[in-house]
Amino acid sequence: MDYSKYFPEIGQEVWHFKELSRAMEVSKNLIEFFPEKANGRIVRADTLFEAKGRFNRKWFALKGGLWMAISIYDEFLEENSSLIPLIFGLAMVRCANYFNIDKAKIKWINDLHINGKKLGGVLIEKFNNWYIAGIGININNFLPSGFPATSFKEILGKELSLLKVLEILIYWLRYYFGFLRFYERKILEEEKINNLIIKDFKEFSDTIGRCIVYTYNFDKEENLIVGKVLDITEKGSLLIEDSFYQEILEIFSGEIFYVL
Repeated sequence: MDYSKYFPEIGQEVWHFKELSRAMEVSKNLIEFFPEKANGRIVRADTLFEAKGRFNRKWFALKGGLWMAISIYDEFLEENSSLIPLIFGLAMVRCANYFNIDKAKIKWINDLHINGKKLGGVLIEKFNNWYIAGIGININNFLPSGFPATSFKEILGKELSLLKVLEILIYWLRYYFGFLRFYERKILEEEKINNLIIKDFKEFSDTIGRCIVYTYNFDKEENLIVGKVLDITEKGSLLIEDSFYQEILEIFSGEIFYVL
């Protein structure tokens, strides 16, 4: 089934700028001034001067990459909130697959990478009743030497149309958010349905079965846990077997580093 028809709002309105400090801040401002079309609104820029990832880590958002923020109204059931971050990773990996980057994978929660090099990332913030997601994907942009990242151009040996990449990404965002709407409708109707988001995450991620180091914030390196990822739950959390204490932990947020 093409679930994209259940969430057509995404990408109906796209604001494009040559330069911005941060697209996420503009997205928040637009919600305040023009809330009526904010659900699914995209703000993109050719260059971001103050792009950031988790914990204010700098992101090199130079011309040639796809740098954008999207606002999604939080209409979803509270018990499904942990599925939201997974959707962005799934949309990115399906986009990469469309352009024949078949070895791209998702590292939980939503990092797009290939052979240990980062292709894209997502930062999600809550703003009142909205999710604001900043999405950065390396497409044709230059990357600093020695940086653990790569781009679509480097992998494919050619440049891609950013508008075409955006078109494909929008489709897959509509598809997975559309599924979530459909899924929740069936839940409310007390009809059992398989969770496509979890199913596809298991297919397109390389996290399950990996030996990892986990912590909430690697910059602080506090409470490091070494273990093995056993599974992902229907709620989107990871089950990790702690190698030291031999107990099963369920985590909903934080960062993992692959050991093996």
